[in-house]
Order: sequence, then C-alpha cells, then structure tokens
Amino acid sequence: APTDQAPTAVPIALVLAGGAVFSWVSITNAAHCSPQWSQDLAFFHQWVHSAANGGPWASPLILEPQGFFQQVHTHLILPLVVGLYRVIPSQSLLLALHSFVVACTVWPAFRLAERAGGFRHALFVSLALLAFGPFQAVAVADFRPIGLVMPALTGIWLAAHKGCAKGAVAFSLLALLARQDAVYLVGASGAVLTVLPWGENTRRVGMSVASIGVAGFVAFALLKPEMFFHINLTGQSTLPTGAELWANRASFGLAFLLSGWWVGVLTPAPLLAAMPVLWGMMTTGREWHILTGPGAHHHAFWLPFVVVAATVAAARVPKRFGGPLLLVLGWLAVPHPTLAPERPDLERLIQAVPSDARVAADYDTIHRFSGRAVLWNIDQLYVEERPRHWTNDWPLTGEMVDVVVAPHDHALVERLSEWHVVHRSQSHVVLRQP
Repeated sequence: APTDQAPTAVPIALVLAGGAVFSWVSITNAAHCSPQWSQDLAFFHQWVHSAANGGPWASPLILEPQGFFQQVHTHLILPLVVGLYRVIPSQSLLLALHSFVVACTVWPAFRLAERAGGFRHALFVSLALLAFGPFQAVAVADFRPIGLVMPALTGIWLAAHKGCAKGAVAFSLLALLARQDAVYLVGASGAVLTVLPWGENTRRVGMSVASIGVAGFVAFALLKPEMFFHINLTGQSTLPTGAELWANRASFGLAFLLSGWWVGVLTPAPLLAAMPVLWGMMTTGREWHILTGPGAHHHAFWLPFVVVAATVAAARVPKRFGGPLLLVLGWLAVPHPTLAPERPDLERLIQAVPSDARVAADYDTIHRFSGRAVLWNIDQLYVEERPRHWTNDWPLTGEMVDVVVAPHDHALVERLSEWHVVHRSQSHVVLRQP
C-alpha cells in the first residue's frame, strides 16, 4: 500500500553517492587509458568542444554526416552540455555528467518502491540497483546522452503508477532529449499503459505518453535526413549465427536469472513494453550483453523496464525479502565494471604531445587527445575506400596532422619511417612530421 514519503534528502543522498562513485570510476579509467570506448568518447568530446568554441557541430572522427540534425544520431540535450562545457572545458565534466544523470534513476526507482512496499523496500531496491552490474556498466559508459533515458523512462512508469498525467508527459519529453531512439521506448510504454493496469494509472496517462512517442517519431523523421536506431526494431529474417555470440548471451542470461531481477515477470506490464527492444537485441549481432567496451551503454535500452517491473514485484515476496534478495543476488550473480590499473608509460608519452598539435592517435589513447581542433584515428589514414557519407578529400594522409601516436607494430609506423621519433614507451611511439 502507498506509504508516507521519506524525506527528499534520502533519494538525493543515494543519487549523489552513486554518482560520485561512478564518476570516480569513469574519470579514473579514462585517465588510465581504459575507458569503455575511447573512440566514441573522443568524438563526443570533439562535438562538444567544437560547438562550445564557435565551430561547426561536427566531429570528422565519426566519418558520418555532420551537423546537429544531419548526424545519424540527434541528442537534443547536447546544447545544454555545450553551455556547461563552455564554463568548465574538461572531459572529466562530460564523464561526471553522464554518471550523475544515470544515477538519477535511483530517485524514481526509490519513490516507486516506496509506493509498492514502504521505506525499507525502497532503500533495499535502491541499493540493489546501484549494485547491479548492468546498471553500473551504463553509469560508467563514458559519455553517452542515451543514459538520460534511464531516469526518464523510470520516471514515466512512476508517474503512471501515481496516475499523474503531467508527470508522465514531463518524463516523456525528457526522454526525447536523449536521442531519437527514445521515441519507440516512450511509444511502447504508452501503448502498454493504455491497455494494461499499473498502479493508479489511467488510460488518459497511457494515451498521453503514446502520443508523445508518435509525435516525437514524426518530428525526428521530418527534421532528420537519416533516421538510425541503435537497436534495430526491424531485425532480420534469421537470428544471427555464431557460437561465441550465443554462448556469451546464454552466460549473461544465466547470470541475470541468478540475480533475481527476473522477478519482474510478476508485474509484466513494463516487460511487455520492452518486447520491441528484446526483439531488436536478439535479431542483431551487436554484443549488447557485455559489461565493458563499446556496447556497455546498450543496457540503457532494457534496464528501465526491468527495474520498474522488479521494483513493484519484489514487494510481493513474503516478509518483504524481495529488496534484500535483489541486493545480495544481483551483486553476486553479475560481474561489475572495475577500475583499470595505471599506465605511467602511456601517461609520460601523452604528456610529450603539445596541446595545440594536430594529432592522429590509436584506440587506446585517442580520447586523451580529444578537445582540440584536429584529431584523427590512425586507422582512418590511407584507407582507400571512401565512407558512404564522406564528401571531403579522401584518402586521409599523414600530412593532415603534426603528430602520430601509434603502437610500435602498427603498419603506419613503418609507412612514416622518415618522421622523427619524439617519445617511445613500452607499447607506443610518438612520431612528429619532419
């Protein structure tokens, strides 16, 4: 039964504590040249840096259409980030913003759990969420605007559970600020909330949410030259093959079952809203199950639905053991992102590169050189095949940069044999144009 609300200071403290820890892990790993995905962190930083300094909304690193609405992804929240970056021009700001935004998911989860089972249940569910490996993976996934859908979608289901149409609309609009993918996440939520019971939800709430999803899709389709969903809803005619892929998915599925978060099947409405996401994941070869690396942020697509379903369902476990069980089992069953060790040899090498140099770097170090006028990936140089969307000069050559940072055994090092060796570490070398 609904209970009196705990002081606002309680969910605030949980959000701040989680955000601080996740920020520390993310910033530390980036400093140690081990972010979740160095290339994406670099081009997000390049976008923000260029826009904040009066340049184009562009990062050639991504080799895709440039421009705010022309890019295959549109993140309506980024202009706000650009404004903050203008005041604090640091990559650490981007990493901290991401971690704290994802940590904000704890707030609506706490209030929803409180409605379902009281303060004790809300506290345990919040701690269980902070301890859950996939949630941590999203929270330390460098800088990804898609992280905003986590608190936004959770907020939609909280507002619907309260029968609050204004809150559901507000959270739906917030979700659309993350990326255009949010339109089908919001639309699916609205469709289910329109036909299935969920707390004090009414059909009016569900229809309001669904209409925002539909309107958002139409608006993005009209404004964007090219729509692209990271989780492809159309799937493919056959499930992807590959023994390793399916072995990894089975391993993750088993860990998920052991974690106890499957208890959400007792309140299936949110899980039904997640069916399009599950179908898109199962019919693609993307490694969405991993907890580190390029695909870590993919958990943001399904986690909110599982969280809200399990939060309500766990309150039904006898003697309210649901929250403690989610905390203990979730912590033990699923691995967690970890702190990367220091790499002092790479740090000395990075410091040897001038801050105003035009740089081409490898996947390990490229994020450390982002936030400058010219930055390329060494694997983009001398590639003969022009990318589909690329309209500028091609191929890219070493003459476009002043400094190259590459592993010793990279083919580019031999190709640039006449360049001067500025610094050498155990694994990399810094070359300067003659």
